[in-house]
Amino acid sequence: MPAQKNRNRLTPPQEAAAQDCAVDQHTVLRMGGSALVKHLMDPKRSKTAVVISYKSGEAFRIDAEAVAAKLGAEAEVFEIPNSFETYQLERGLPERLHIFGSGARVYPHGQQWQDRVPGPHIAYRPAELSTLCQALENEVLAAQYFEPPAPRPPTTAALPVIVEAVVQGIAGPDRAMVTLAGRDDMALIRGEDLLPGIPLDWLLAKGQALKGTLDTATNVLDVKTLLLPRPSPVTVYQQGDVALARVKSVRPTHAMAELWPGSDFRIDVNRISSNDLDSAEDLLTEGEVVRVRVAYDNGAVVLSMLDVDDDEAAVPAPPLVSGGPAWLDSERPYASLFTVRSSGAHPIAGSNTAAVADADGPGASDRTSAAAGIGDAARAEEILLTPVERRTALQTTQMQLEQARHTITELVEAQKRQGATDKVARALQDQLEAERKGSKELARALNELDHEKDALREELARTKSALVQQKQQRRSTSSRSEKAPQQLFLVAEEQFRFELLLAWANNVPAQEKDENPLGTYHCSRHFLDSWAGLAEQQRRKTLRAVLDLVADRKGSVRKRDAHPLRHNEGAHAGPTMRGEDVCMRLYVEQGTAGALRLHYWKLPSGTVELHEVVTHDVVKP
Repeated sequence: MPAQKNRNRLTPPQEAAAQDCAVDQHTVLRMGGSALVKHLMDPKRSKTAVVISYKSGEAFRIDAEAVAAKLGAEAEVFEIPNSFETYQLERGLPERLHIFGSGARVYPHGQQWQDRVPGPHIAYRPAELSTLCQALENEVLAAQYFEPPAPRPPTTAALPVIVEAVVQGIAGPDRAMVTLAGRDDMALIRGEDLLPGIPLDWLLAKGQALKGTLDTATNVLDVKTLLLPRPSPVTVYQQGDVALARVKSVRPTHAMAELWPGSDFRIDVNRISSNDLDSAEDLLTEGEVVRVRVAYDNGAVVLSMLDVDDDEAAVPAPPLVSGGPAWLDSERPYASLFTVRSSGAHPIAGSNTAAVADADGPGASDRTSAAAGIGDAARAEEILLTPVERRTALQTTQMQLEQARHTITELVEAQKRQGATDKVARALQDQLEAERKGSKELARALNELDHEKDALREELARTKSALVQQKQQRRSTSSRSEKAPQQLFLVAEEQFRFELLLAWANNVPAQEKDENPLGTYHCSRHFLDSWAGLAEQQRRKTLRAVLDLVADRKGSVRKRDAHPLRHNEGAHAGPTMRGEDVCMRLYVEQGTAGALRLHYWKLPSGTVELHEVVTHDVVKP
């Protein structure tokens, strides 16, 4: 087993260069394609290799020094220029183990390493480097753990034992490695043993302490007992809470979403968009994680996406495993679910541990590849990536090779019947060389088509991600059900009081109105002028902030960070006063450019005087 080390998250070279503490430079090996083939194919090679290719003359390339610094002594990093050298590498390696463009690939070591090589990673933009580096780290970890062990003499099957462990890392969507307490050994957790179809990094976190049953024969740790029972929504979310939900399916008239696996709820299109002409399929994507407001109607759960602001705090999703992370996270890059990985062996599927291989079954690699796509995206990929020329290229090659074999057989028979002559021998040699040359040309054409296929796969993933973002923007615009109230009063203050009363009636539940009545407040001319200059969406947010303040909603005001407005930024600066009145400040919105703040005077009698709505950089009343 490899030595255990602390693994830091790999950082893109642009960020690494800006860090105050620079990492030590590690050796990056540079050699030609033929020499690298000889090294990779050496049966005595004892380290996992990471090969990074780059295009000469292009400014963008993967920083091999940064990758080597983060992987440390756990892998050797090679850098090779694209074109001639990568072609030499491809010629010397077994089929489909090549690397090209601005890419990187992990090559495990040990017995049967060729069956355990994960697919190549191609980077097109600096923003993709962080994800690529994390994938390389996981694949190196998997390659070390799943090196086939040396044959052992047959022994009596050991009984499972209960052990404690700590999660070392997530080596793939359905595989995690743990270090066993009190042992110099590691064990494996399989995704299919917990919740099939849910990535393990949604269930487990690096450094998480676990307790489970270890099968000493296969080194597989079973932690099913840590799965939490499915909760009732009312125990997790209160009336009006914003929650995260995952879209399971979409139809024109509705979508099905789950708050956690097995809890499916229908969202009709009129609760997604206020536009009667919208279709749910134009606004949502299967597998997408969205923000919904939870309500209860006679005990039934009702989900709505109307008027859910992007900066409105969401209640954390519950974990699915005891001590694990929230199973849905708004910061998690769910667009990566749509990325179609290039062909290649699954980094885990190549394990030669007999029991693990038997448990996965002979079709495990196919099932893993099938799970990597999402429905229609996989079918669209098949249409885009298999043109007629590509489908017929291999058939043509096989037919020509078969014809060559037939021709050679006939010539050999003729030679036996008529006797070998120099002329016949030369004709045979010329025919063979011509067929070999033709086969190489066809193989090169097939390889170019494979490269084009990989590029199209990456383009499909980027297009899918952009589509999700566009739908999110359209949904955010369409989900606004409130329209600007009709101007019913000539006096601005009377119009504002009417709108605040309407917001209080709509947003405070009936059973809470007695506890949160509208208190006494005044509006200054500054406030009414600043209110008149706000956009409709900013007005809605300001009304909610004023409602929380005037109705004295303790929890909401606490979240808005109401605090005295000081004279200056000094640590001991006093609050701004107007006689005995104190100037206060609270959040109207967060996380947006020019976020709004509300200034108001708190009078000794407890009355509130609304002073002005300003941007966050205005710190004077």
